[in-house]
Amino acid sequence: MLRIKVLVLALIFSLCLNGCAPSKTSTVLPITTQPTGKMVIGYYPSWATTRGVPLSAAPTQKLTHINYAFSNVSISGECVLGDTTADVEKVYAANESITGKEDDNKADFYGNFNQLLELKKQNPQLKVLISVGGWTWSGNFSNAAKDEASRQRFAKSCIDLYLKQYASVFDGIDIDWEYPVSGGLTNGSPDDTANFTLLLNELRLQMDALGETNNEHYLLTIAAPVGPGSIRNLDLPGIAAAVDWINLMTYDFHGTWDSTTNFNAPLFRTADDPADAALNADATVQRYLAEGVPASKLVMGVPFYGRGWTGVADVDHGLYQSAAGAAPGTYEAGSFEYNDIRDRYLPTWPYYWNQEANVPWLYDSASQTFISFDDARSLEAKAGYVKDQGLAGVMIWEITQGDQNLIDGIYAGFANGGPAKPTPMPKVIVPRPFETNLHEVSGISMDGQLADWPETPNFVLDQESQIVFKATSDSWSGPEDLSAKAWSGWASEGLYFAFQVTDERHVQSAADDTLWHGDHMEIQLDTQMDEDYDNPGMNDDDFQIGLSLGDLASVPSVGYAWFNGANSPGEIQGLKMAFSITDTGYILETFIPVEALSGITLVEGAVFGMNISPSDTDTLGGSQESMLSTSNIRTYADPRTFGKITLVK
Repeated sequence: MLRIKVLVLALIFSLCLNGCAPSKTSTVLPITTQPTGKMVIGYYPSWATTRGVPLSAAPTQKLTHINYAFSNVSISGECVLGDTTADVEKVYAANESITGKEDDNKADFYGNFNQLLELKKQNPQLKVLISVGGWTWSGNFSNAAKDEASRQRFAKSCIDLYLKQYASVFDGIDIDWEYPVSGGLTNGSPDDTANFTLLLNELRLQMDALGETNNEHYLLTIAAPVGPGSIRNLDLPGIAAAVDWINLMTYDFHGTWDSTTNFNAPLFRTADDPADAALNADATVQRYLAEGVPASKLVMGVPFYGRGWTGVADVDHGLYQSAAGAAPGTYEAGSFEYNDIRDRYLPTWPYYWNQEANVPWLYDSASQTFISFDDARSLEAKAGYVKDQGLAGVMIWEITQGDQNLIDGIYAGFANGGPAKPTPMPKVIVPRPFETNLHEVSGISMDGQLADWPETPNFVLDQESQIVFKATSDSWSGPEDLSAKAWSGWASEGLYFAFQVTDERHVQSAADDTLWHGDHMEIQLDTQMDEDYDNPGMNDDDFQIGLSLGDLASVPSVGYAWFNGANSPGEIQGLKMAFSITDTGYILETFIPVEALSGITLVEGAVFGMNISPSDTDTLGGSQESMLSTSNIRTYADPRTFGKITLVK
């Protein structure tokens, strides 16, 4: 009863103050009762005010937590303010301030930190976390996590800055490392997998020690990836034990980096989705659950933005169609804020709904533009799924891009539950795109020549029907632009390959996981195909290997595995390469030792999956422009699209 009286008196006092003040527009937010059930976590970025959305204008009323993005990580591996002006210096005018008044000149700090503090005063149950890193600022995490001393230094710096200096603002720390080992803007180290868990343990240890002194429990969370190649680089049981919960970034499954339109954030996979079966929210959640993460520690992310393509033919209203490129977005090409979609596109463009994926899209035939996005209807379905699965809640990236209607949709899902999962199609043995025999070989010298190989290659790749990727319609002009002959054989010690590549211009600037932007040969292998013939996802017997000559000068040749069987992504241990330059391109010989190919059996009669795919770019500093493949249905992460290889004498 005492708490109720205090709240009533506080509300009356607030109303009296407002009534006695000079007449003006007020932005004071209503006091709300936070839900006791599911969490609704919204990221608020430091740059939002420069885009006209101060915290007072964002839909924060029903949030249980705000993750403020981002803190940077210094070269020395310490937490530092990401944007000092936005974080603590900007003085807010009355029309932008949470209080409806100009910032008090007696405040210890200003900026977004002070606005968050004022919001917490209005809503005492709201928790605020500082999010560290993000896509742009994750480059120094690997160094910060590398040893015990660096981990202690990093944890102490974050705690000193955010939980001590700005103790009144922050209730915890959210680590957004994109990504350990590989897959982000900056490559890490294979040691990142173990070191990330150790870093979180050190944070937990120091945060708990501080909490014991002031009777507080400080929250520790992470933002976690959805790509199969990035998930495999995480020690999920270890991470789950250290953190309060994991925010799954279940969006950006598809975007304008894909040449085919698809959904940004499908809840379920559709029966006719041409992409990897792992690229949907349900598959991600089930993967984390299967890895041992408790449902109570999983928060499913939802986007308040969409992805858009242009140059999309009017077939099936643009869904799963080839695109020419990114459509002009709100602030950057291919990306559309929901509020922009609501105001400029929804009123006039045809709206479509996919009953299996539980997401909408827009398609305008006049401009040939396709936009995948989420609205209140799809968010209700996703929040209902969260309820049905017993997950901890919903995370939003990011709240300034949407409105209160979207958040109301989330709460409707919590109340009503979600849609039924689409009925799986009957399992059908997928025909392989090709079947062939590989003969046993001996006496192969790694000299970059073809003298040890038969005159007739195993594969010839020079037809338009073998093109599996083109950045634009004219990216492949014919066999003189890119073509290849490929030989392959086996011996007890490993697999041998030779390639005679025609390429009118050789371009390569990387010897790491970004080598796919330049000229390279790709080999995909499924070493135990018979055991998972119908598995649509990559696992510990699958490989995706890029073979690069380098730039023939300062960039070295390398064999890099993005999917590396049971091992972390990286260079193939024991791999041998030799090459020679020809008038029309190059000859490349490669040996992959059996020890590097987990699960493979190299004996007569053994069967495995394989694709060979040459890739080309002709633009220095550009990206992949075309790829041919032995499989005309090749995808980067679906072993069902690999050909069937049988070993013979």
